[in-house]
Amino acid sequence: MECVYDWTVLPSGEIQLAFSGKPFGDWKIDTLPRIGIQLELPGTQDNVQWYGLGPGESYSDTKGGVRLGRWMAPVDALFFNYVKPQENGNRTETRWAAFADSRGCGVLVTADRLFDFSASRYTQENLSEAKHTVDLEPQEFITLNLDIAQNGIGTASCGPGVLDAYKLAPGPFEIKFRFRPIRLDAQNPMMLARR
Repeated sequence: MECVYDWTVLPSGEIQLAFSGKPFGDWKIDTLPRIGIQLELPGTQDNVQWYGLGPGESYSDTKGGVRLGRWMAPVDALFFNYVKPQENGNRTETRWAAFADSRGCGVLVTADRLFDFSASRYTQENLSEAKHTVDLEPQEFITLNLDIAQNGIGTASCGPGVLDAYKLAPGPFEIKFRFRPIRLDAQNPMMLARR
């Protein structure tokens, strides 16, 4: 993939990221696991709020048990402890997501389109390499994935594979993220306020 990351820092403290890309060369695969960016947040920014599908995890092909709303959870509650560690905890159709510390200070993420997010104390590499839950190693930071899209989760290992409608094929993409410093209202943690 040829990707462009165009960062802009505004006087208000907001940061904008115009992220785009397109495939080039010969592709030997017809699907991608995900398209997005991965960031590290301070481990103290472990209080999460979002407006999107919830309260549980969802993927492009598993939205039947979730509903649109405003949700709050500690980052550790977003993690689903599967017997075999793997990708988990994704939230789809997100309009915004906020990550704050115990004082309410943090960052609000928005985009010019719906996006997926997941946040975990484990790195993607650790989740992929671990054979058992005892192999998971929590980090001092939070791994934040902000995705344009993900492939569906059907694997054909014990059932059907991903239906064609939920396959993430290589192709051009673009999204604009905005990162705004925030402070949550101490009296009403559901109220977002500019920092």
